[in-house]
Amino acid sequence: MTENPPYVNNYGQLQTIFDAIKVAKTPPKFTQDFIYSVLGLKTKAYRSMLPFFKRLGFTDQGSVPTENYKQYRGTNDKIVMANCIRNAYPTIFQSNEFAYKLNKSELTRTVKTATGLSEDDQILKSIVNSFLELCKLADFEGEKIEEEEEEEEDIKEKVESYSKLGISYNINLNLPPTTEIEVFNAIFKSLKENLLRE
Repeated sequence: MTENPPYVNNYGQLQTIFDAIKVAKTPPKFTQDFIYSVLGLKTKAYRSMLPFFKRLGFTDQGSVPTENYKQYRGTNDKIVMANCIRNAYPTIFQSNEFAYKLNKSELTRTVKTATGLSEDDQILKSIVNSFLELCKLADFEGEKIEEEEEEEEDIKEKVESYSKLGISYNINLNLPPTTEIEVFNAIFKSLKENLLRE
């Protein structure tokens, strides 16, 4: 049986916890105690964030914050989130490449088709709303711009490496049998003027 896309039932608190991790020092492990004591989020509803963060790629299987977690705390937070959403919800993006642009009813139909969940299933509602809340924290257009900039940088580097290539050639002369120095002078003067120019 295929696992459902990531979701939390308390999706309305996603903004709160992601805002909190941006200002709190990255912990050695992302635990319930860290959420409670450091982030100050003391309701039991936040316990479901632990497996959710793993599936989103913000922590590994040992609850250690990943590079995504660390980068999200920087200036590219929205682009990092967009990448994580794409990786965490592949079935939704397979059904609609532009799922992040869909309104709630359109997204519900897309998720329903991708998962096979029924219209009145609470899990369907939680998946849709979790996805929508995460998208508020993401910038998918910025993600494309970053990819284009990386591609342009790769092309630039390749062009620069090719431009460093040089061309050299060898000239073999078969000189006539003569003792007249003027003949040699005329030959080398002609070479200099016609072939050895910059």
